Amino acid sequence: MVRPFGKKNFTVDVRKSIVRGHELGAHPKILATQFGCSSSQIYRILKNNRDDDGVVYHQSPGRPRTTSRAMNRNNLRACREDPRRTSTDIQVSVTSPNEPVLSRRTIRRRLQVARLHGRDQSETTR
Repeated sequence: MVRPFGKKNFTVDVRKSIVRGHELGAHPKILATQFGCSSSQIYRILKNNRDDDGVVYHQSPGRPRTTSRAMNRNNLRACREDPRRTSTDIQVSVTSPNEPVLSRRTIRRRLQVARLHGRDQSETTR
């Protein structure tokens, strides 16, 4: 029976077993016949998935974040100290010479993810 055209989506368990089989020394072409797919798909899985502590890590597409976890934590702490602070005030109080300057919009986005609502400067003038 011929498989229809298109990508074959593999589950996480299948990707783990492909990576594990490669670590044990199986050739990608043998893995391709074993899992019923092309060898180019096996090479793509081996390229995009890394085995870190037994968990298959899929490299995510897109631009990396400019903020670190520590920077996000400092933003949240500044907002929780005074909930009526604007994003401009938080930007001024949190910036340090070692880290990049965050935009007010980025600060508001990080606060919204934490279910806190950052205030804009225009909101305080109403």
